[in-house]
Amino acid sequence: MYISELKLWNFRKYGSNNVFDSSNPDLIVPFTKGLNVLIGENDSGKTAIIDAIKLVLKTHAYEWIKVENEDFHKNENRLRIEIEFKGLKDNQAKNFIEWLGWTKENGIDIPVLRLIYDVSKDKDGRILPTDIKAGMDDVGFPLNAEARDYLKCTYLKALRDANSDLTAKKNSRLSQILQEHKLFKKDKNNKEHIL
Repeated sequence: MYISELKLWNFRKYGSNNVFDSSNPDLIVPFTKGLNVLIGENDSGKTAIIDAIKLVLKTHAYEWIKVENEDFHKNENRLRIEIEFKGLKDNQAKNFIEWLGWTKENGIDIPVLRLIYDVSKDKDGRILPTDIKAGMDDVGFPLNAEARDYLKCTYLKALRDANSDLTAKKNSRLSQILQEHKLFKKDKNNKEHIL
């Protein structure tokens, strides 16, 4: 399965002065299966897109991720993040049965999982606790912990200096991931695989 679309309302720089309308997101980012690359100038909103995904999916890293006041566009009182997944195989879809929707692609019904993170502030400006929900309607239903575990992801920080950041170093997250890949493991004859 893969993220097929991200929608943002009033999240950081992606907001408007209009009345909140859940049918009219401030940003829609389509993704394709495989590699997707975000390129842009400094302060163009690339990190906001990645952070929105991290807020909803959480990560395997031991970092505390939560919505802060700075995440609300121009002191708005509500923000919303939606993430849509497509390409679910049967063994993946079975973990989300009660939250799945269906859409047609090339005349074939395919399952779709849509996550909803809708966060508001109270009248005193405090951020209200909220859960990630899933479903095809506007509100969704709470996603249980077991289902959320299937959605955790590995996050690699943005490359600020590719030469330095892609160099293998002790505790480099990229190095750890590559070392676990089958191409870098030794075979039964204790020989390393060569790329």
